[in-house]
Amino acid sequence: MRAILFGASKAGENYVSNHPDIEVVAFTDNDSAKHGTRFMGYPIIAPADINTHEVDSIIITSQWVDQIYSQLTEEMGIDESNIIVPTKQSVKAALPFEDNETLAFAQSVMRTLNQYFVSHNISACLDSGTLLGAVRNKGLIPWDDDIDLAVDKDNYERLQASLPELYKLLNTNYDVKWNIVIITVNNIDCCINLEFSNSSHTQLVPFDISIQRRESINGLSELLSSGGLFFAPATHFDSYEPIEFLGETFLAPFDAEGFLTFMYGHWQTPKKTTQITEYENRRASMSAPRTGISVQKRTLCE
Repeated sequence: MRAILFGASKAGENYVSNHPDIEVVAFTDNDSAKHGTRFMGYPIIAPADINTHEVDSIIITSQWVDQIYSQLTEEMGIDESNIIVPTKQSVKAALPFEDNETLAFAQSVMRTLNQYFVSHNISACLDSGTLLGAVRNKGLIPWDDDIDLAVDKDNYERLQASLPELYKLLNTNYDVKWNIVIITVNNIDCCINLEFSNSSHTQLVPFDISIQRRESINGLSELLSSGGLFFAPATHFDSYEPIEFLGETFLAPFDAEGFLTFMYGHWQTPKKTTQITEYENRRASMSAPRTGISVQKRTLCE
């Protein structure tokens, strides 16, 4: 199948890796700064140029599924049958927590981080899929691919200032090579990514630990890294509650089950395959970011 992937991002990269049978003609993206460049060796074209290429499908590899779908069908006249909205799992990397050694490593790192936060007076709570796993599965979800934590502005700044110390701790405790990456969205530092690569002695499945900044605005807790797509009632993140997880006391959003219902709907029933369009609350009707979301990454410690 000849295809154009809409979204020149990590999700697009994972989709290509997971679907070697796809003949990628090009990537496209609403970020005009990417037009004329290459991603994974493929050209990045402007959305307006999609119809100049002979392809079977347009595959949306972006979190802005609703907006891009509308852009393709209503504005560009592309038939719905030619648009593919992949499952979240198909745009993820290998599933690390299905590997027992990697799972044990992840659990140990989580305990180390929790103890570090407590000792440095940093309040960070479980979020998204990691919170779901803690509440429903009593552990990390086997088919999840990362770890999600949340902090407010003050705790984010406190953590960012202490990152050199955290970097030293992680490299001392674990036989892998750590990188700490700061992600900036629309000129705001909003995510600290802890990433690692294997040493000559390890064969772990890579995954990221994302410590994301949330900000309460007009009664809503905005997940800044999503560029306005994901949010929740601020009451869930204005205060935290203790939760037992991995044999320790972590922090969870206030009324964690209420937050999970807001986020996922019927979260009690496990689903291995989901689409972003199945999330109960997202700003599906907000305008598409036609100039793209400005995302920059810088490595603070490596």
